Amino acid sequence: MSTTAHVFVIIVTLCTVGFIIWLVRQHRLKSKFSLLWLAIGLVLLVLAAFPNLLDRVSHAIGIEYPPATFLFAAVAFLFLVAVHYSWELSRLEERSRVLAEEAALLRESVQRLEDRLAAAGIADAPSPRPGGSEAQAPDGSATGSPDDPPA
Repeated sequence: MSTTAHVFVIIVTLCTVGFIIWLVRQHRLKSKFSLLWLAIGLVLLVLAAFPNLLDRVSHAIGIEYPPATFLFAAVAFLFLVAVHYSWELSRLEERSRVLAEEAALLRESVQRLEDRLAAAGIADAPSPRPGGSEAQAPDGSATGSPDDPPA
């Protein structure tokens, strides 16, 4: 590879690492994932800075064509990322199911309490609003949710 190509790869790698850091600072990428991508960026930076390193590693493990070593490592890495994300998705689906069940049980409990209050003749008990966008103050006025912007 020519010197110009090496400089280009180094610049692209530095831009990628900078972009990952920017995503973390903007809270768009969790730090646990950023460490993985930063590590990959640093490996690419080392390979771009020292191109003979890939040649030496390839020949040491018995691969005659160094780009094949890089391709094999990239495919193996992407396979591991896919497995990890599948595991994470399965875990989150289970958590969502459990939370939905708990919400349904709580909703039923609130409904039973409201029914008991209505049977006891307490008419001014506030009822929860679906979606939870507004709460009701004791005087009956809407108070809004803590997430709502001030009016």
